[in-house]
Amino acid sequence: MDNIRWSYAINQWRTVETDLARLDQMESAFKTISVCGFEAIEITDVALGGHTIPAYFGSSAKFIEFLKGCGLSCVSSYFAGLDHCNPLAPADHERMAGSAGRAAELLAELGGSRLLARPCGPYWKEAPITGEKIGVLADCWNRVGAATKSAGVKTALHVDFLGGIRREDDIHKLLALTDPELVHVALDTAEFVIAGLDPVAFLKEHGARVAHVQFKDATTVDTFDDYARENAEMEYWPMPIITAGAERGIDRWYYEMGTPGGLVDFPEVTAALRNIGYTGWIVVESDQSPHVEESVMLNGWYKKKLLAEL
Repeated sequence: MDNIRWSYAINQWRTVETDLARLDQMESAFKTISVCGFEAIEITDVALGGHTIPAYFGSSAKFIEFLKGCGLSCVSSYFAGLDHCNPLAPADHERMAGSAGRAAELLAELGGSRLLARPCGPYWKEAPITGEKIGVLADCWNRVGAATKSAGVKTALHVDFLGGIRREDDIHKLLALTDPELVHVALDTAEFVIAGLDPVAFLKEHGARVAHVQFKDATTVDTFDDYARENAEMEYWPMPIITAGAERGIDRWYYEMGTPGGLVDFPEVTAALRNIGYTGWIVVESDQSPHVEESVMLNGWYKKKLLAEL
């Protein structure tokens, strides 16, 4: 596909505080990503975020030099928590915009162009989602989007199945209230299908707002409303642990592309992206992978197979 670049999210490595804590661990992870056919990495606050890169490498330029030595070109995108602020609290909006602006400046130095964030906290904490609350969210993200745009970075809201903004009507309302020049969507294929949403239909209707794409598979739809249960997403450092579905024996919500029984039709999604003229990054992700290197290899193989078929 023309004008599509492939990246890999490194959050799957950062499951305990000792992961990616040494340069040799980073080198191993980055070289694995490179040899499997990916050009860049996506970072997060807890996986090589704004505080880590200066501490380890001294400067963005030194980090890019390290990446290139591992066969990668840049950082594609940054999934940011924005100082753990609450977008539904107007008093936090100024701080969020400031944090986003600083993250965008760092990301631009690293060669990236997309800052990702959740529209709001988990559904069980924020429900009910009302029109008034969506209006507050719109004000927040318009402000954040303006802050990142000044650095040449687009703000893309990542809709996940445990989040407060996860129903089709609420997504539509939020998009209608936000500036399309400032606020975009990061479409995560697995999160969409688990929430009962159709990523292909969304691309056909809102393709102009999609500025970032994440590819991962799923085998289960949340038909039991696990997302609404208290503590469905346990939030503690170093990363969120998803417990929804444990009683049903769901050990993983997310899988590698091409997993038998997978619900994401990647050829259809890719065709839809091509039809809307999507340009930019597709970031492959392996949340909850028990064997991270193996997951990269499986995803790299499927990417090559997918492109060959297209």
